[in-house]
Amino acid sequence: MLAVLAQSNVAGVQSFHSDRAEVVHEHLSKRLSRHRFDCGRAEPIDARIYSMELGAIQFVDLQYGTEVDVEAQLEDDHFLVHLALDGETVMWADGNRYQLRPDELMVSSPGTPLKVHMTGNCRHLAVRMPASICTDYLGQQLHIPVQRRLEFYPGREGTRELPLVWRGMLTHICGQLQLCPITMSNKRLQRQYGMLLAEVLLGNYCNSYSEQIALHGNDISPRHVRRAREIIHDSVEETISIAALAAQVGVSVRSLQSGFRHFLGVTPLEYVRRHRLEKLHSALMESDGAASVTELMLECGIVNFGRYAQYYRQQYGCLPSETLRKRG
Repeated sequence: MLAVLAQSNVAGVQSFHSDRAEVVHEHLSKRLSRHRFDCGRAEPIDARIYSMELGAIQFVDLQYGTEVDVEAQLEDDHFLVHLALDGETVMWADGNRYQLRPDELMVSSPGTPLKVHMTGNCRHLAVRMPASICTDYLGQQLHIPVQRRLEFYPGREGTRELPLVWRGMLTHICGQLQLCPITMSNKRLQRQYGMLLAEVLLGNYCNSYSEQIALHGNDISPRHVRRAREIIHDSVEETISIAALAAQVGVSVRSLQSGFRHFLGVTPLEYVRRHRLEKLHSALMESDGAASVTELMLECGIVNFGRYAQYYRQQYGCLPSETLRKRG
């Protein structure tokens, strides 16, 4: 992919070959992330690395040519998207072991530890995305308040097609760079491509904002989870039993819990709580002052006033009464 651009002498595409481990380590530390690197000297290293930038996004096509082990602690300002192109790579993240085969994908989040084992025939296309691209997209395009850390959950892409779509997007970008490098140097166009890549990831790879993103019509969860969400939204003023909810959608409580965790990143109870908090916040912001906080809570299906007041403060930084007073 990037090798073709390098061979065509496309401006901005860098080609790097080396048989010196320390030089390879330094090069990739600058391009991707600081890391520890061990090639074991079983075979001489024969690293072939191609890289380019699209605005603030870094693309790196890498192959070590020998067996290597890498350990990294991702910095707080970027994500790494790993797409396997050749060979089988073993990755450890979030306490779990993952095996990446060609056209399989995994996302590493800021501040998280990562271990990677690659054999000599493994080849990766890694994309280093600033976290700000994704958080800005959440806030500015989807109008979702970013009040907690954005985290992608390893190994939990919502659709089997995602790696193919991702590879297709990167192939398209490379093709456009080869055809019209001057046009692709436009900063506004580069930002648009960044937002497009952010949408592909946020909408199709389970993350800590998947439940809010689902409210914007991009719900990748299975039917029983979607139906459960609909029931929760339609039952704002009623007490919801998770057992009754599971019965209504025709699955076991365990399956319902698993579906919510896997596709929305929260339990059903947490989803109910957050949904009602959002309803309460909207009611407080739209209030004309005629109703009290207690009355508004009851309208949102909240009966445990003290506990939800604390939940509200954790999410919005102040008590419900303070929000209502400011509106008044």
